[in-house]
Amino acid sequence: MVKKTYENQTGEKVSKSYVDRVLKEAGLVKSPRKKKKGRSKYMKYPEYTLTKLGKSMMSIDFIGPKYLKGSDNRINFLSCKYIRPEKRGIATRIEGQTAEETIKALKEIWAMHPIPEVLKIDNDSAFGANLPHEWYIGKLAFFLLNLGVYPLYIAPRSPWNNGQVEGFNSVFSKKFWNKLQFSDEQEIDIKIEDFNVAYEKYSQLISNNPEINEENIKYMDDFKDVKLENKCVEHFKADKIHFLRIVRRENDKGSDNEYGFIDILKHEIKLPKDLINLFVFCVLDLKSKLLMINIELDDGSLKEVKSMAFVIKNVIYNQA
Repeated sequence: MVKKTYENQTGEKVSKSYVDRVLKEAGLVKSPRKKKKGRSKYMKYPEYTLTKLGKSMMSIDFIGPKYLKGSDNRINFLSCKYIRPEKRGIATRIEGQTAEETIKALKEIWAMHPIPEVLKIDNDSAFGANLPHEWYIGKLAFFLLNLGVYPLYIAPRSPWNNGQVEGFNSVFSKKFWNKLQFSDEQEIDIKIEDFNVAYEKYSQLISNNPEINEENIKYMDDFKDVKLENKCVEHFKADKIHFLRIVRRENDKGSDNEYGFIDILKHEIKLPKDLINLFVFCVLDLKSKLLMINIELDDGSLKEVKSMAFVIKNVIYNQA
C-alpha cells in the first residue's frame, strides 16, 4: 500500500526493502503493543465528533527547553502537525514558550502553508486556556478566532488526546535533536529546514494525501486587513471554542456529597456523578454566551448533559 502510494505520487519505482528502511528510519514502524480493548469507548471519547470537526485540522505543541553542550541557553521549538486532509509535520525554533512566539511562528508557517479550520492544543497558559484569572482567554485564542480558526483544547494530563503531534515530537527527538550535532542556533535553523523537508517526503511516502482545492485554502496574506488582536465578538471569524475534558471526582466515592466536575478557564463546573471518568465534549459559543457540555453516544451523536450561561471577561460582546 505504502509502496504503491509513493510510486503513484512521484512516478518513481522503489523496492519494498527501500520502503521498509525509510519507514524504520523515520520511526514510523513500531512494535505492536497490547491494547486495552474498549477503554476509549468506555470513557466515551468523542472520536466520531472530532473526525467531523472541520475539514482541516492541525495540532501544535512545545518541545524543550533543550540545551547545546556547554551552554545554559534554553532552546525551544514549536512542533506543528497537520492532521487532515494532508499529513505534514513542521518544527521551528522559537525564542521562548510564549503566546507571542507561538503567534509569530504560526504567522510564518501559515504564510506558506494552509491555515486550518481547527487547531488542537493543550492547556498551556501560553495557548490561552490556563490563565491565572477565571473566564479569561489569551492572545493566541484571539489570534485564532480572528483568523476563523476554532481552538480545540485537549483534556489536561492526557497527551494521547494529541497523539499526532506527540508522534511527530518523537520523530523530531530521535531523528533530529538526538542524532545531529549543532554548534549554535544558526546551524540548528539551517538543519531543521532539512529535517522538515525529509519529514515531508516520509509523509508523502506513507500517506495518501488528497488533492486540495486551492479555492478553499486561506493563507496569512488573505488576512492583511484583519485586526488579529480584536476582542469584539461581532468581528470574530470563528465564534466557538471547543474543550475536551475528563469528568473528575470530588469527595469520597459513594459519599453523600460525591459529584463530578470539570475545569474550564479556571472555572469548576459541577456534573452528575454518573459522568465521573467519562469524556465530555464542550462547546463554548461566544455569540450565544452559552457553554454546552455533551457526551458522545455509541451511534456517534452528541447528547447534551448540561448547558450554562457564561461571559468571558476579556471579550467585548457589545461594541459601543
